[in-house]
Amino acid sequence: MKLKALRVHGFKSFADSTEIDFHEGITAVVGPNGCGKSNIGDAVRWVLGEQRPTAIRGAKMEEAIFQGTVNRRPVNRASVSLLVSNEDASLPVPFEEVELGRTVYRDGGSDYSINRTSCRLRDVLDLCRDTGLGANAYAIIENRMVDAILSDRAEERRGLFEEAAGIGKYKDRRKAALRRLERAELDLQRLDDVIGEVESKVRSLARQKGKAQRYHALRDRRLAVEVAVVRLELEKLRTRLDQVERELAGDRELGEGFLAELRAAEAQLETLRLRQVEVEKTRREAAERVDGIRQELIRWERDLAVADERANSAGKRLSQIAREREEIKERIDRVGKEVDTLRSAEGEMAAELEAIKAQRGLRAEAARGAREILEAFRENLGGSESKLRDLTRRQAHLEGEAASAEAQAAELVRNLERVQGEM
Repeated sequence: MKLKALRVHGFKSFADSTEIDFHEGITAVVGPNGCGKSNIGDAVRWVLGEQRPTAIRGAKMEEAIFQGTVNRRPVNRASVSLLVSNEDASLPVPFEEVELGRTVYRDGGSDYSINRTSCRLRDVLDLCRDTGLGANAYAIIENRMVDAILSDRAEERRGLFEEAAGIGKYKDRRKAALRRLERAELDLQRLDDVIGEVESKVRSLARQKGKAQRYHALRDRRLAVEVAVVRLELEKLRTRLDQVERELAGDRELGEGFLAELRAAEAQLETLRLRQVEVEKTRREAAERVDGIRQELIRWERDLAVADERANSAGKRLSQIAREREEIKERIDRVGKEVDTLRSAEGEMAAELEAIKAQRGLRAEAARGAREILEAFRENLGGSESKLRDLTRRQAHLEGEAASAEAQAAELVRNLERVQGEM
C-alpha cells in the first residue's frame, strides 16, 4: 500500500484545487517558512479522520477552511482526497486504488467518502485500522510523536506499539463492545423500571378486578333479593285482588238498586235544571231592566250635577260682577277727586310757570347785561385783577342761576304736559 496522490481544495492555504502526486521513492516538500508545507501533513491527518482542531493547528474545525485574503474572498467549504494503492490488498476492499475523501462546510457540516461513495467516520477508521494509516497511527510521525517514542513512560509508547502490533483494532472493538454492554445495562435498568411500573399497575388492576368481581356478586345478590321482594309483593297483590273481586261481586247487587235510585234522581235533576234555566232567563231580563233604570238614574244625576255646577258658577260670577261694579264706582270717585286736585294744581302750576318765565326773562336780561358788562370789562383790560375775579364769579353765579331757572322751567313744562295728559 502506497500513497499516490493528494488533492486539496479550500483547505487552509490551498484556495485553489491543488493535486500533489507522490512518485516511487522518497518525496520531499521544501520551501520557505509560511509557504504551507505543514498544511500538507495536516491535510493527510485531517482526511484520515482527525477530530481535534488543535492537531491541525487550529482553535475550531471551521478554521480549516480558507479564510480569504485582501485580494480574494473566502470559500464556503474545504475538501481533501487521499489516493492510495491497494495492490497488496492491505485495505479490506476489492479495489486496487482507494480514494478517501473528507469535506467540511462553513456551517459546521461534514461528509466522508470512500471511492467517492458517502460513508461514516467509523467506516473510514475501520478501513484504516491495522494498516498504519490513521490520524494517530505511526504512518504520520511528527515531533510530539518522536518525543512519545523516546519517552520513559510506557503508556506514551504503548499506543504506537499496539498500533504496530495490530491489536488496536481489537481494543477499539473491545471498547465498542463495552460501550454497547453499558448501553444494554442501562436499557436493562430502564426495563426493570418499566417492569416495576407495570407490576404496580398489574397489582392495581388486580385490586380493581377483585372490586369488580365483588361488585358483580353483590349486584347479583341484590337482583335476587329484589326479585324475591317483587314476587312476595305480587302474591300479596293477588290475595288483595281476590278479596276485592269478592267484595265487588257483593256490591254489584247493591249497585243495581242504587242505579234505579240514580236514574230517578237524574230525572228530578233534569226537571230542576229546566226550572233553573227559566229562572235564569227571568233573572237576566230583570237585570237588564235594572241596568236600564240605573243608566237613566246615572244620566239624571250627571245632568243635575252639571246644573248645580252651572248655578254655583253663575252665583260666583254675579258676586264677582257686583264687587267689580263697587270697585269701578270707587275708582270713578277717586278719579274725579284726582281730576279736581289736578285742575287746582294745574292753575297753581300755570301761575308758578308764569312767575318762573318772568323770573327767567329777568335773569336772562341780567345775564345779558352781565355779559355786556363782562365784554365791556374785557375790552377795558386796564381794570384791576380783583374786580375781574369778582365779575367772573358773578358771571358764573348768574349763569348757574340762569341754567337752574331753565331746568326748573323745563321741569315745570314736563309736569304740565304730564298733568294735561292725565286730564
